[in-house]
Order: sequence, then structure tokens, then C-alpha cells
Amino acid sequence: MIKSLTIFVFLLVCLVVSPSLLGGHPAFADGVSRQAQLMPGKKTLFRRIVVKPGAKLMSKPGTTARVLEHNVPTFSVYYVYGEKNGFTEVGANSSGEAAGWIKTDRVVDWKQSIVVAFNNRASAGRVRHLFYKDVDQLAEDLETYEDPAAFASSEHAVAVEPENAINDTNNFYLLPILDHESTYFPDDNEGNLIQVASVTSREAKTEEQEFKVGVVFVIDTTKSMVPFIRQTKEVIEQIGVELQNSELSGKVSFGLVGFRQSKKTNPGIGYHVKNLLPLGEEADVDHFVTAIDKMEVAKVATKGFREDSIGGIAFARSDNNWEPYSAKYIILVTDAGPKSPEDGDNFAHQLDIPELAGDLNDGGIKLLVMHLKTPQGKKDHQGAEARYRQVSRFVGSVNDLYTSVKGGDIGTFGSKVSTLSNLIVTTSRKIYNDSEIQQPDEADTSTEANLQRAARAFQLEFRGNQQGEQAPDFYKAWTIDHAFGAYSRQALDIRIMLTRNQLSTMAGNLREIVDQANRPGGIIDANAFFEDIQELAVRTSNDPTQVRDDQKLGDAIAEYLDDLPYKSQTTAMTMTDWVTLSAPEQRDLMNALESKLLYYERVHNNPERWFPLHEDAVEGEHVTTVSLDRMP
Repeated sequence: MIKSLTIFVFLLVCLVVSPSLLGGHPAFADGVSRQAQLMPGKKTLFRRIVVKPGAKLMSKPGTTARVLEHNVPTFSVYYVYGEKNGFTEVGANSSGEAAGWIKTDRVVDWKQSIVVAFNNRASAGRVRHLFYKDVDQLAEDLETYEDPAAFASSEHAVAVEPENAINDTNNFYLLPILDHESTYFPDDNEGNLIQVASVTSREAKTEEQEFKVGVVFVIDTTKSMVPFIRQTKEVIEQIGVELQNSELSGKVSFGLVGFRQSKKTNPGIGYHVKNLLPLGEEADVDHFVTAIDKMEVAKVATKGFREDSIGGIAFARSDNNWEPYSAKYIILVTDAGPKSPEDGDNFAHQLDIPELAGDLNDGGIKLLVMHLKTPQGKKDHQGAEARYRQVSRFVGSVNDLYTSVKGGDIGTFGSKVSTLSNLIVTTSRKIYNDSEIQQPDEADTSTEANLQRAARAFQLEFRGNQQGEQAPDFYKAWTIDHAFGAYSRQALDIRIMLTRNQLSTMAGNLREIVDQANRPGGIIDANAFFEDIQELAVRTSNDPTQVRDDQKLGDAIAEYLDDLPYKSQTTAMTMTDWVTLSAPEQRDLMNALESKLLYYERVHNNPERWFPLHEDAVEGEHVTTVSLDRMP
């Protein structure tokens, strides 16, 4: 969510647009391997332009030259190779061959790449998003309508968000920000009126996937959990009887993951994290019951009261094949708070709650947390609840899928796990039968209501896949960055578009910084640490003059971070700032960076996250989008 003008400071200086996905490009104008021009004042960033409407690609710089493409798609992006006689020479890649020439007045320099994307409106609890041709008409409607549903009757809107969710893997789209005006909404929430373009593929891709449900239980298997494991088994056995006699027979798979703490720090603990039943066609109720029957609790007590639930959830996410499933649930059952990465020896290393939440969202998985508030863990209850609410929160909403069992009462737990599991089955039957799942009343924030919102989100995604839902088609239009009529909620996710090369450079340099900080004495000796940062900054920029007394941490991560329109305390940090931090604060900062690094590495290695903007784009020029809050 954009909450202040800070996010958009640089947007007043330059037009922010994004590349087009609309079709291929003609043969290269020459066969000479070259390198694109660098951006002014930059050592590693290449200059790029975006095409305006009405552009032609020519073989030479002149109006009488041969036309290679009569109508270059609007918002296509190219690298700049040269300028001559009022024409700009362009190419699809930062090195290689030029593609041709475009009149300079038909292009605009592309200095940043900020885009927005729809969140799932069912999870966020909002109406379909609207787009207006005129900013004044948008402002007028904001003053006219109070009820969110009333905006649908507006005569001023020129486009509306699709009814169902868009699968941006199948139908990749971009909504680049072109302009903005800061404003206060009628309820006094601060926000922005934003002008965006719509860039989407020409042909919609549908997905004929059979509806299936995947449910993985992630269970704390320390000594105190015996009665709750037994109760979970009994509930799933009962659900199995219902499934066998319904249309969902054979369409619901169960998985089972157990977790504890590290074997290294807890000798005799057995395993740390273990996949006791992977998701799959054979993972039915009977197999789940057999697996949970064999689930043994640890024979020795673990150190402290927190357990490695982060590792258990992350393993359930990564070690199962979720692709066949249209509704994806992880159900965490534990009486302990999540062990912090800074404690050391976590299964997922330095992965922390924010990046874990982002990873689950990327995978389309909803996390339901069942927190047993037993008397033994009383001191940890408040902190554990805050972190579990954070990791299970819906994008764009204050709602989450956290529920607690006061006192760890076994009867209350049994009732809750039965109610929630049956609700998953009931709503899944509605999705399968294409029966509408009703959106709960806005005031109802119970776990049951939020689980119904999650199911409604899965329904919109399933329908969107089946129908090949695409982003609305318009040249450019005005909208708001919050939900219409519910201005405290986020409607659009603010993202940075990166090439694979950019993400790789950032991750590689970030890894070197973290490794330097983790070496013996690495973050204790501030002078030595920042000398290493200076050396890395020189190598990053290929410029010995980059060594400065006021070297910033961001100088060594990636040069393009300097121009992003948001403020980061991390990348702006100097040695003076660093030495004012206590040793625990320094360690917390490095842990946060390492958690983000693990997230970047997963994005980099996931082929489904990368899209070519030209048919002839090399792999390093493929792009992805990363949410603003996932940046350093």
C-alpha cells in the first residue's frame, strides 16, 4: 500500500512506464555485436526507452528508410544503442545487435519500473476495482459514493477489474504507474490517485485443470502435543467418511509434516523437520490416518519453549507438489511460538516471517494457524500470536487465519479443528459444483468468516484460470491505490519490475555482504566491515573512484537501487549509522537481509516467475515483479 508521498517522489520527475508483451519483433537491422549505452551518471545501468503510440521501427535513421515494423506496440521497451538525425537506435537486449531506429519523439526514457497488480479481492474484502479516463471524474465519484457497491453504477468508469482473479503466470500483465496525485479519501485515509497503463498479452490462455484440494497439516511433535495429535487424527477420520460419500471423493489430498528443533542443539531429538506424508494422489484420508498413527513425539525435551514452526511451514511449502491443486491449505498446529532465525539452527536458516508470508502468497497457499495457548507457554503467547497473525494475514487486509485455543483445552481444540476442517470441505464442494461462496459480512472477522473469504478467493482464482481472465484493456486511465469505499484496505500491490540479471546481481552482492558479516568478528569490527563494503562497491561499479568515506550499504548491493522511489534505511546506511547500532541490532539487520536473500534466490530459481518482453530477449533480460516490501 502506498501510504505517503515518499513512494512517488521521483514519479514527478519522469514518466514511469513498462514494457509491452504484445508480440514479437522483426529481424535485426545489423549483425554487429555491440553494447547499449549506459544511463547518464551510471556505471552499470543501461539506458532504456519505452515506445509511445504511433511509432515505426526503421532500418536506418530517416523517414525514407525501409520500415521494419509499421506499428510498434505501445509501451514496448528497448535498450538504446545510439541517436542520430532525430532517431534513436534500439535493441531488445543490453548487448548483441541493434533492432532498428525509432523517431526520438516517439520514445521516452524509462528510468524506473514501478508497476501495480491486483490482489485477490475476496481475501482483501473489497469490490471490483474501477478505472477512469479523467482524474476529475474519479475525484467526483469518490465524493459522491459512500457504499463500496455503489461505485459499480458509475457512468464515468471506462474499465473494471475482471470478475474473477487473473493468473499472471498464464496471462502475465503489467499496470505501470504513469502519474499520480496525493489525496485524502472521504474517511481521511491518505492515499493516491494514480494514472496507469494496461499492458497485457494479446491471447488469453485458459487452464483446463480438474478441481482438487490440497491440505497439509504441519504439527509440532514435541512431548506436550500428544493429545492434540490424537484429536486431529479423530477429526480427519470423521471427515474421511463424509468425503467418501461426496462428489469430492478422490479430489482431496492430505499431507503431514512434523517439526521440532535442531538435532545439533538438541541431542536425541530425532528429526528436525520431516515430511511424513507428501501430497499426492495416494495421500487420501486412510493414508493420512496411517501416517499420523506413526507420528511419534520427541523423546527428549527441547530447549526453551519456541519450536521451529517457520521451518515446518517452509518445508511444507517447498517439499510438496502443489501444482495439481486449486485450493491450497497449510494448517499449523502448535502450542509454541516460532523460533526466531536469530536463535540459530533453524531448518529454513535465516528465513523469517515476512519472507515466509511472501513465499506462501506467491504459491497461492493459505495458512491456518491453530495456536494452543497452554499455561506453560504463557510468557510467549503475546509475541507468538503477533507473528502468527503476520504470517497468516491476507494481502491487502487486516484479516488473518489465526485462531487460538485458550488454556490449550483439548475439547475446545477438537471442536475448532472439526469446524474449520468441515468448512474447508463444505466450501470446496461449492467450488467444485460452481456454487457461489458468499462473501461474509464486513464486520465478521472470525476465523470461520476469514476461512470462507479464503475459499472465495480460491473460487475466483479457479474460475479465472478456467476462463483465461485477463487484465482490463485500456491505453491509460486513473484509479486509486486503495479499495473503493473501503479506503483502509489495499487494492493494488506496488511492485518493482526487475530483469533476471538485476535480481542476480543484487542477490549475489547481498550474499557477499551477509557472508562478510557472518564471518568471525564480521559485524563487530565496523571499520573492517565497511572497508569490505567499499571494495565490493568498487567491483559492483567497475569504478575505483567509488570509494568514499560516506559509503552506503546500498552502493555494494546494486546501483539501480539508488533511483527507486522509496526510502530504505538499510541501503542508505553509512558506517556512522552502523556504529550507533548495538550488536543485537546489527545482527537483526543482517538476519533480515539474509531472509530477503533466501526469498530472492527462490524467485531467481523459479522458471514460472520469469517472462520475456521480446521474443528475442535473452534469458538475463526476462523480467519478474517483486513487491516493494520485499526489497532491501
